[in-house]
Order: sequence, then structure tokens, then C-alpha cells
Amino acid sequence: MYCHQCGKEVENTNFCPYCGAQLNIAQEKQTDYSSYQPIHPQEPYQMYQDDAPSLGFAVLSFLVPIVGLVLFVVWNKEYPLKAKSCLKGLITGIIVYFVCICCFFSAIAQYSSETYPDFYLNTVVETVSYE
Repeated sequence: MYCHQCGKEVENTNFCPYCGAQLNIAQEKQTDYSSYQPIHPQEPYQMYQDDAPSLGFAVLSFLVPIVGLVLFVVWNKEYPLKAKSCLKGLITGIIVYFVCICCFFSAIAQYSSETYPDFYLNTVVETVSYE
């Protein structure tokens, strides 16, 4: 047997008498892989075979954002392209809903200021006494 550190021939010992290196490292690292079971028994390309971007799930996520969020969280690792479609629909839906709400409140403020131009002024003036 030879020392892996200094290369000198040594007897069957645990340590090299010349450099002091531990010699049974190679024996300890040998492992029996006959009982090895892979985590995913499928081939990697078969795992993502059903994965493709989906317009249907993007539209569903746009219309009901909470469904898009749930689908994204569930499919993020198993179907990454479908999950990305759901995320795009979710983000687009939230942006469009926010813009619509801003336009709605802006229209209400515009309508109330045209219909009752002195509404806010009169309420403030009527609450203060003129004594």
C-alpha cells in the first residue's frame, strides 16, 4: 500500500510513518450504492413534459387573482412555465384592478364636484356659528 500524501510504500496501518497522513480515508469513503434510490424516479425531461405556457391559466389568474396566486405557489417547482403564466396573469390583473379603482374614485370626485360645487364649503360654513 502506498501513502496518498507522500507516495512512499507503507504497511497496512492507519497513519503513514513518514508524513503522518491518515491512510484509511479511501477505505471509509467507499460506499455501497447498490441500494441507491433516486428522489425523482422519472427522467428530468419527462418531469417537465406536460409543462407549457398557458393562456387559459393566465386569463383565469387575471380574472380571479387569488386563484392565480394559489396556482403559482402550487405549480412553481413542478410546472414552472404554467406557474409563470399564472404569475403574469396575476400581476396584470392586480395592475388593471388598481387602475380601475383609481379611475372610479376619480370619476366619483369629479361627479360630486360638478353636481354639488359648494357642498364641502357649505358644510364647513354651516358648522361654524357667526356670532
